[in-house]
Amino acid sequence: MSSANSPWLRAEQVRPGPRPAHTLDDIAAACVRIADESGLAAVAMRRVAERLGTAAASLYRYVDGKDDLFALMVDHVAAEYELAPLTGDVRADVLAVAEQARALHRRHPWVQRVIPTALGPNSLRYLDHLAGALAPAGLDGTTVMVGIAQLTGWISTFAAQEGAGAVGQDPRAMLAMVARGDYPHLAALFAGAPAAGGGFDADAAFRAGIDALLFGIAGKGQ
Repeated sequence: MSSANSPWLRAEQVRPGPRPAHTLDDIAAACVRIADESGLAAVAMRRVAERLGTAAASLYRYVDGKDDLFALMVDHVAAEYELAPLTGDVRADVLAVAEQARALHRRHPWVQRVIPTALGPNSLRYLDHLAGALAPAGLDGTTVMVGIAQLTGWISTFAAQEGAGAVGQDPRAMLAMVARGDYPHLAALFAGAPAAGGGFDADAAFRAGIDALLFGIAGKGQ
């Protein structure tokens, strides 16, 4: 990735003219506040500039456009991770990060819609920690990175479903449809299920997904 694609590397380059009035973190914080309050679509150069008390044109001294803003936002919220020292227990170390990531996605639902075009220091710290968490499994680099992508996808999808109210919802309507007899495999799966779904444990379901992925990534016994 060239420096042209990274606002952090570009910021390190010496440029002529007056000292910048804002930092990339100032810009990122303004963007995150806007997205948290009004949604991702509200993040625009003019609105960010208004938050910072400057002109929209002045932001191009720091960023090239909205892709840079999105990258800054993702990295800014990645600073919220509290990454404890690794224990060498793959499951425990991965789950500790996954639970934080799930909570982060619930605090900032817009994160699920952003694919950053560049990774900043906090995002790299997150990736480095997960790579370290998987290291005891003795996997090659490709498997580790694919595994991280799979884990991140599960976390994002689960958090999105939680945010939409799809996790733990009352299953009675679905069970009534299944009971009509057109879905034999689902009928067998849910045979004996309670009429109301009050017993669903979202936390246990989330951990079960992580365990299933780790079984595929790192193998039995991790």
